[in-house]
Amino acid sequence: MTNHVHNLESANAAQPANSVRERRQVAAKTVKSSKAEQVCSVQAGSWEPRQSVTLEMLRTKLAGLVQAGQQCEIRALLRHYGAERLPDVPTKYFDELLHAAEKLG
Repeated sequence: MTNHVHNLESANAAQPANSVRERRQVAAKTVKSSKAEQVCSVQAGSWEPRQSVTLEMLRTKLAGLVQAGQQCEIRALLRHYGAERLPDVPTKYFDELLHAAEKLG
């Protein structure tokens, strides 16, 4: 173990202080910016960074399912959320709808 600690110390000593400091600053900026851009979801005790679902994301996913021949399933999903068309789905259900669509295809 002493040899391992000695190797780490010599490796750290070989690096200039500026590069270590710069890497820490870049890492801190990356963490701050990614936290600001992501929405946190806590489910069953786990933390998952996730983007908020947009209408365009739903359109893209559902268009792929239509091309795969799953129109009936998509219409059933839309009706489940009280809509006949995608723009009629309330935004609060976008996340659930995308999750359900992903299960289909």
